[in-house]
Amino acid sequence: MSTRPPQPGELTVALDALEADAALWSRAAADLHAAAATLDGQQLDPTAFSFAGDAVAATYEALRVKAAALVHAGADNLDAIAAALRTSAATYAAEDAAGMHRLSEFS
Repeated sequence: MSTRPPQPGELTVALDALEADAALWSRAAADLHAAAATLDGQQLDPTAFSFAGDAVAATYEALRVKAAALVHAGADNLDAIAAALRTSAATYAAEDAAGMHRLSEFS
């Protein structure tokens, strides 16, 4: 690992990469949010299971609710990853700007 200070433009590239990664996580989260919404809407009338009875209908509903909860949680986690990447980029940019300000006092 190099201990040299970042060269001009390197920090900008890293910040751009963080934003690009955050955008990927946000798109994946949007896909999961859409899947979760679809699962939310997949409720079936218990009479759809007339051939098997209420036990199958109850099992289906429990599985659907659990799957929807997991997909919602996954989407929320992906949103959190994207937010963390954007927060990191903003922090790096602010610290870089503060460092540049401190350096300009010596010029």
